[in-house]
Amino acid sequence: MKTSKMPTKKTTATKPKANAKPKANAKSVSATRQTKATKATKTTFEKVGAALASTASFAASVARGTEDRIRDLASAVTSHPDTEAAPRATDLLISHHRKVEKLLDGVESANGSTASLLRQVADNLVAHIAIEEELFYPAVRKLDSDVILEGLEEHAMGRFALKRLLSTRSTDESLKARVKALQELMVNHHKEEEDDLFPKVRKAMSNDQLRTLGAKMKTLFDADVKRGYEAVLATFDDLPQAPVRPTAKKPSGAPRKRGAQAS
Repeated sequence: MKTSKMPTKKTTATKPKANAKPKANAKSVSATRQTKATKATKTTFEKVGAALASTASFAASVARGTEDRIRDLASAVTSHPDTEAAPRATDLLISHHRKVEKLLDGVESANGSTASLLRQVADNLVAHIAIEEELFYPAVRKLDSDVILEGLEEHAMGRFALKRLLSTRSTDESLKARVKALQELMVNHHKEEEDDLFPKVRKAMSNDQLRTLGAKMKTLFDADVKRGYEAVLATFDDLPQAPVRPTAKKPSGAPRKRGAQAS
């Protein structure tokens, strides 16, 4: 009896496809997801931090702006309008110097009547001297007493020269000479104040202090100009004083008489 053989099937190994991706195991997938989640969380925190920083910066800016606004409002409420509008005391005096010098130049170069110009010189110069002696000099005397004392003497000489000029007829040949004398005296006086005294004053006093003083000086100056130089000159004690005679030394052995003065 013949035994029949069954045909055998050839098994062929399955080749992996060229583009097929290897299957990742569970641990690898979990690690990848965790990394992505960490990155997403970090990005979120960074965005939140940037937003908070921007908000804080904006809030600080608003706060600074609010503080500045409050300061401005407080200043507007507490500041006196007259003080804000007034020039600094030194600036006011310098403007007076230039005006008086310009008026004197006009008198010197005038060909016709000088009565109107002389009136303006007198009103402005005397009012200027008055506010310096009544308000400015007392406020700054401690800064340079020597300049202040010299200034007082120059003021007295200026008033004397002005009175001589005002009493001079327009036809008098000495008119120009007296104008020139007053002009040179005041220009020199102005220069000493502006070069030696005013820088010390600006250094020692704040702008607010100078403006406060300037407001008072301007008010008095305007009032004195309106009064006229005659009334203001009358307030100065410019009468000549009796000379002080030096005391002669007595011999040590001679008795000294009470109340006796040396001749």
